[in-house]
Amino acid sequence: MENTDFLKELGVLAVVTRLKRVSDAMLHDGRRMYKELGMDIEPNWFVMFRLLEKYRKLSVTDIAQRIGLAHPSVISIVNKMIKAGYLKEERAPDDNRKRLLCLTEKATTELPKFERVWIAGMAGVKRMMHDTDVLTFLDTLESRIAEKGFRPRTLAELERLPKVSVIEFNERYREDFGRLNYEWIAAAYEIEKHDREVLDNPEAIIESGGHIFFTLVDGVAAGTVALIPMETNDFELTKMAVSPDYRGLGLGDKLMAACVDWGKKMNKNSLILESNTRQIAAINLYRKFGFVEIPLDPNTEYKRANIRMQRML
Repeated sequence: MENTDFLKELGVLAVVTRLKRVSDAMLHDGRRMYKELGMDIEPNWFVMFRLLEKYRKLSVTDIAQRIGLAHPSVISIVNKMIKAGYLKEERAPDDNRKRLLCLTEKATTELPKFERVWIAGMAGVKRMMHDTDVLTFLDTLESRIAEKGFRPRTLAELERLPKVSVIEFNERYREDFGRLNYEWIAAAYEIEKHDREVLDNPEAIIESGGHIFFTLVDGVAAGTVALIPMETNDFELTKMAVSPDYRGLGLGDKLMAACVDWGKKMNKNSLILESNTRQIAAINLYRKFGFVEIPLDPNTEYKRANIRMQRML
């Protein structure tokens, strides 16, 4: 199995999960460190120590507002710190119902020792991030979330998303099969004789028992792919193309999924394709859908082919 990071594959979609992963890793490391140093505190308590060192006495509501955490999160930290003997409760002089929190004598005594660790921790993080302005990134992220959160932004984008569909070969889009492929081939390679034989006569693919799919974006043919029967009980997956104007909509994934489903429906053993390793995005897509590299066909009809891949069905 390839040692890949799936969250990185997801891109921006996984940014919150990746931030959580970083947070969890640092908290876990912090707990181990405090344990090794013989300190009975948690990594996320230092904010509370610093806050109450500065303001002396605060309510849970005050604390939540000043650090921007939800009440349940603050209460969870507070309860643990009280149990550990670092916080105590007092009643507000002007309102007996109001609970104020302050540092205990134990906390005041231990603070200088904790402070040394925090200074070292801050220096370590600064050294680690010396070439990255992470604080500006966090300021920007928090500011823009406060301005307009994830929910309204996502709902607004949903309204803008085009309608995407996958259809089987339709004479109406016949010319698009050639257009989409000639466009990307001509941009990177020489158009070969076999390209023209396939692209100029898509009906021959259908008549041979093959299949052609199109992805439509608001009714416009934006991507295509063909499955051609081989002498063995396999399909050749070929002539896959997505218009540069419509990349980023997951059209390649939709075409690949349609090919895999069709191959299974036709009881084929596998899908086989030829490509060129210069097509990095395409190779990554094939690997994502379970294609693995196999030996090159010495009789390939394409000069540009330098990799052959197969996906068992």
